[in-house]
Amino acid sequence: MKQQWSKEQAWEWYKAQPWIRGFNGYPQNCVNRIAMWQAHNHQAVIAQIEKEFALARETGLNAVRAIIQFEVWYYEHDSFMANLEEYLNLAQRYGIKVMLCLGNDCTVPKDDWKPVVFGEQNVDWGWHSGIRKGPHAKGYRAPGYMMADDPEYLPEYYRMVDELAAKYAKDERIHIWDVWNEIGNGRRGQMSVPYMEKFFEIIRSHDPIQPLTADCYHYDDNAEVSAPEALCALELSDVITFHCYGSYQKTIKVIEFLKRYGRPLINNEWLNRIHKNRVEELFPLFYLEGIGSYHWGLIQGFSQTYEPWGSYFDKIADPDYEGDLELTLLQHDLYRFNGLPYVAKEIAIIKEFAARADEKFKKGEWLK
Repeated sequence: MKQQWSKEQAWEWYKAQPWIRGFNGYPQNCVNRIAMWQAHNHQAVIAQIEKEFALARETGLNAVRAIIQFEVWYYEHDSFMANLEEYLNLAQRYGIKVMLCLGNDCTVPKDDWKPVVFGEQNVDWGWHSGIRKGPHAKGYRAPGYMMADDPEYLPEYYRMVDELAAKYAKDERIHIWDVWNEIGNGRRGQMSVPYMEKFFEIIRSHDPIQPLTADCYHYDDNAEVSAPEALCALELSDVITFHCYGSYQKTIKVIEFLKRYGRPLINNEWLNRIHKNRVEELFPLFYLEGIGSYHWGLIQGFSQTYEPWGSYFDKIADPDYEGDLELTLLQHDLYRFNGLPYVAKEIAIIKEFAARADEKFKKGEWLK
């Protein structure tokens, strides 16, 4: 469609899909998206990706959200395009549909931003995302920076989106276009809104068979979306995607608000055990409500998303802390480094409700 899908078109597409249950994260041997998509060490990375697709499928998952990195496309164009194609082929082999994410506001201020250096990537052990001064660290005040903010590079961002949309707009291996991740994050406010709007326009110009979306992530005291940049993302989207790392009760309130849009809902980032955001409560809820699901983290790896966000460390260091956060738990990820479940019960729940959904879909009873 060269324009936003109607609500009816969005539901027609959504009801034709098996229940979407996927995961986020980088391969175990990658600390970041540079390591994931660059030419260096590609054979080891793609071998690990294949292992994880097999593990995901065995767990009952059928989707993955993959965030690309502009710098790899720009500086290593040909190998990036080849690596992306190999990634999509592997996903198809294991029955995994790919949500491809293009833009991203989750970044650091320019004074803390470092140009990409290809090759072996540094790993800061003990820190969420494997980066001590990454986007999840605390104390930043200035807006995050991306190369699109430089007039020299902004047209190249648009050229990247145009190339990817031209190549994959009719390709069923791409399941959903996630046009922008967490618009307004990194203290950017509305800075990225013109970029996001242009991304939507470029992709739609190629008449894609897939829905487009841009996810919201921040909610006010009433668990509602109120930031203008996030409301813009919701208004542009064919299907509604959202992130919620809060409690079961908060997630229900967010869902209640987003249902007002009358479109299919997909939570494409969740799972934060520290904040009572748990598999045993949320996965059955998403099944019952027919909401798509992409939790963060399949298996522990160099990116260390099992570690807490930097904003939690003051509380961890406080011997008198008596708040609600359960700081002794791993934050994200289903499996340990050794491939064993972190909590076996979580895997059993995912398998059970995935199987129930598939059986309903097979009988034509899903979302009836």
